[in-house]
Amino acid sequence: MIFITVGTQAPFDRLIELVDQWACHSNMKCFAQTNKGKYIPKNIEHKEFLTEQEFNAHFNEAKIIISHAGMGTIISSLKNGKILLTLPRLAEFKEHRNDHQYATTKAFAQKEYIYPIYNESDLLKHLNKLSQLKCLKQIGDHADDDLLAFIKNI
Repeated sequence: MIFITVGTQAPFDRLIELVDQWACHSNMKCFAQTNKGKYIPKNIEHKEFLTEQEFNAHFNEAKIIISHAGMGTIISSLKNGKILLTLPRLAEFKEHRNDHQYATTKAFAQKEYIYPIYNESDLLKHLNKLSQLKCLKQIGDHADDDLLAFIKNI
């Protein structure tokens, strides 16, 4: 199963719409937490907000997480051995006030922690080879010094 999460601060219609368009050609089960977006998915199950228990249930069931570049989702995915595809929110689309999520995505991708998605073709490239994707790295409950130093420098 694929779990798509946009976080709790704002909707992320660009991400939801991209995955929804792909899902109409796939039989992969998908569930999205959408956060009151204007775009209503037609091909994937979804809910605006999830309780902590609902979120955890979908997260735990999922093999693949597709998300904005929120540190909480990144760290949780790495701790739980999830395949993580990350699309940063961008200021140019008024999805965020700056491009710090782009910097986060780029930095984690360079260290080979995540699969970066910068555009529709990146997403399709990864989704069309799901069977070849794997968890790139997993971390424990306590991050090692190298990871902590890396995060501080993002």
